[in-house]
Amino acid sequence: MNGDQDTALEPPVSARGLAAIPPPESPGHQPAPSQFREFKPPAGLATWDSSPFADAPAQSGRVGPAIPEGAGRRPRKPGLAARPWPLLTVLVVQLALSLRLVWSNTAFQDEGLYLRAGHLEWARWLHGAAIPDFPAYFSGAPALYPPIGALADSVGGLAAARLLSLCFMLGVTSLLWATAARLYGRRAALLAAALFGTLAGTQLLGAFATYDAMALFLLALAASLGVRSADGRPWTRVTLLVTTGVLLATANATIYSTALFTPVVIVVVALTVWRKHGGGAGPVAGLTVLGSWLLAVVAAITVAGPEYWHGIAATTLARPQSSFPAEAVLQRAYIWTSLILVLAALGAVLSFRGEARGKLLVPVLAAAGLLIPAEQARLHTAVSLQKHVVFGAWFAAIAAGYAMARLSRVDQGYGWAPVMALPIAASTLFASMGQAAALFAAWPNSAYAVSLIGAETGLHPGNYLAEDYDVEAYYLRASVPWQRWSSTYHFSYPGTPPGTASYKAAIDRRYFSLVILNFGDTAAVDRQITADMRSSGGYYVLARAGRFTIWASEDKASVPAGRSGARY
Repeated sequence: MNGDQDTALEPPVSARGLAAIPPPESPGHQPAPSQFREFKPPAGLATWDSSPFADAPAQSGRVGPAIPEGAGRRPRKPGLAARPWPLLTVLVVQLALSLRLVWSNTAFQDEGLYLRAGHLEWARWLHGAAIPDFPAYFSGAPALYPPIGALADSVGGLAAARLLSLCFMLGVTSLLWATAARLYGRRAALLAAALFGTLAGTQLLGAFATYDAMALFLLALAASLGVRSADGRPWTRVTLLVTTGVLLATANATIYSTALFTPVVIVVVALTVWRKHGGGAGPVAGLTVLGSWLLAVVAAITVAGPEYWHGIAATTLARPQSSFPAEAVLQRAYIWTSLILVLAALGAVLSFRGEARGKLLVPVLAAAGLLIPAEQARLHTAVSLQKHVVFGAWFAAIAAGYAMARLSRVDQGYGWAPVMALPIAASTLFASMGQAAALFAAWPNSAYAVSLIGAETGLHPGNYLAEDYDVEAYYLRASVPWQRWSSTYHFSYPGTPPGTASYKAAIDRRYFSLVILNFGDTAAVDRQITADMRSSGGYYVLARAGRFTIWASEDKASVPAGRSGARY
């Protein structure tokens, strides 16, 4: 019998044991064994093994009486999905897929930003040091993930911070398995975990030192505990539901945009409790989660202060629309999650032929996979889409696992495993592995450029202008204070309006000792800065390192003997 069974069944009693039980009409009387006939279940009674989901958790009022041992029925061997090693296999595969990326490229801009911010937060807490106004432009609370990531970075550098994210993502997949197992059984859980663990975005987040993995872990933990509350006693249920709300608020604080999934978790929890207990238990559970979430959010904003609220409004609530085509956003989202989305839609259709109380749950889980694509299509932006779609895919994977489990019931033996594994393996080998590797190679490797810049900062002291300077500032934080870095995204020079006028004024006065450009996200600004250096004079090309071009000011240091450069 399934280990997740929650309905208490009477233990089977052997025929010899029955002989020792006195009949109710004659206490103490011992009837002869011949009075007992072999027990046969009533006709039409659905036993555990004949259920459409033999390894699914029992639903209240849907399990028949226990069948005594020796009643002509051989004990069912534990199914493949009920054994521990299939899940461990999924986790090992996920581990290997992400590990191959950890050392494949230098820090991405966001990684450098958050890890450097974490180190600066520690400096402020421990020594009262001045730091930038991170809450004003961070899309997550700078006091949550960045200090945790910085601790890992202090222990083992960028690789250790990325391995921390991998630990979070392995936990996310394990929580997916636990949640799906409670809802639809271990077979559905195994298939859902395999689909999610091999997704390109899952591989990426497992090797990415940003707050995404931590936020997804907290979101998954909240959903898992909320689903688990349906099986607890009243006070245990209340405790788990309140904890679910607090965890939701923490996930939302880690990344503000995860608030998009707060209604999903609340509805899933309410439907799960209603499915188990009926009546008004579901709405009460949903309101309990909502209430604890609201209290936690209000308390956090009150403690954090108005600057955090301004950051939430600027980066999430009032985010301006961009110009990226909406159809292109939807196309990219489908490419990265197609197998899960298609199977989740199939699961939503199949669920309407299942139990009455469970009909709405699978469609809600499937629809969650469409929230991020729809929201970013509305904003006409594909920024971080490859990461954000993973949040919805976690929920949709449960619906997809349900669909595959339903399909696999055609084979009651172990033959279902290789058949169900084929599409997952094919998707991994021919799509997701290449997608994850391409996503991780999308930014330039900065190893040579950082090494060169690090050496030149000693020869060219002063201030430095760099596109996406967070990478250089992260690697050189021990030797160059953060105040000396300026960005091509925004700059204001005293006495001039922000923008192109400030860049020109600073260049005319040789404010920057080094200028590092790669003509990427701010290519138009980079070209204007290059033109300003040409017209002003006094700058020369120090070196070209991959996609990076490094200019140096002649006023800050003389050109060492033997060095030549193109002068403007």
